[in-house]
Amino acid sequence: MSRHAGSLTHYFLSSALCLAAGSGVSALAAADSPPDFGSNPSEAWFSYSREFLPPASGAGPVRELPGHRHVSNDEYRLTGKQATFAMGDPDSPILQPWAAEQIRKRNALLLSGTPVFSQHASCWPVGVTVFMMEPMTRPMFIVQGKRDVAMILTSFSDVRHVWLTDKHSPNLKPSWSGESIGHYEGDSLLIDTIGFNDKTFMDGYGTPHTDKLHVTERLHLIEGGQTMEDNFHVEDPGAFTMPWDAVERYRHYEATVAKMSLKSIPVLATPADGPLTEAICAESTNSFLGLPALPVPQASAPDF
Repeated sequence: MSRHAGSLTHYFLSSALCLAAGSGVSALAAADSPPDFGSNPSEAWFSYSREFLPPASGAGPVRELPGHRHVSNDEYRLTGKQATFAMGDPDSPILQPWAAEQIRKRNALLLSGTPVFSQHASCWPVGVTVFMMEPMTRPMFIVQGKRDVAMILTSFSDVRHVWLTDKHSPNLKPSWSGESIGHYEGDSLLIDTIGFNDKTFMDGYGTPHTDKLHVTERLHLIEGGQTMEDNFHVEDPGAFTMPWDAVERYRHYEATVAKMSLKSIPVLATPADGPLTEAICAESTNSFLGLPALPVPQASAPDF
């Protein structure tokens, strides 16, 4: 997929929201039978893991630091094992030296006992790739409209828009999530995203990127529609020595439910009060739990 000819289908929350966010963006006609990622309002997706899966062949993502297995909050809920912070392997061949050094410094902080909380924990935007890893404990909903596809995280009600158009906006200014455009092709939604700033990370290991980052995705259903798969292709000559690929997969239920009785799970991601619950990031001037973390964002001026 070329840098400026990516394809992407867009979720939409309301016509008013689409008009506000998508003014000046032309719509592409969708295929006759595009994939249906949400056949009813209760259909949501949980990621298999908050780590990328490697591709079948070729260069892949940064992997876990050998000897330091990550225990997620979800595994803690299932087994009672102490949750840990994820640490990446700075010796990954895809990393430019400066990017490897950033991961190495983060690992050193964690090994010293200093917590390194995610940007999401402090209510900051997380960028496209981490957004797509996020729906593990709480789900992601997908709303497919004529002009865009909206991906909605239950966590803090974050929304990602994929605009159904054939080209990116002119004079695109760097932003936290860049600009995602795309179209339906066969059984897939093809997504092309550019226009990133350099303030987010590629994964939970703190793998950095630059504003040259270019991400393409193929979002499609497999296993009779019971699993959703997102195939990523990543290029960023500023941070990586080569292009690389990765995979993320999603199921219709949180993993814990498949392994334990519902009665024994203290916190269920899909409670009885409804499929899409409101979870707003706390409006506070304090850092996360008073520990070292990014300060919670504050609005210094009205946006209206």
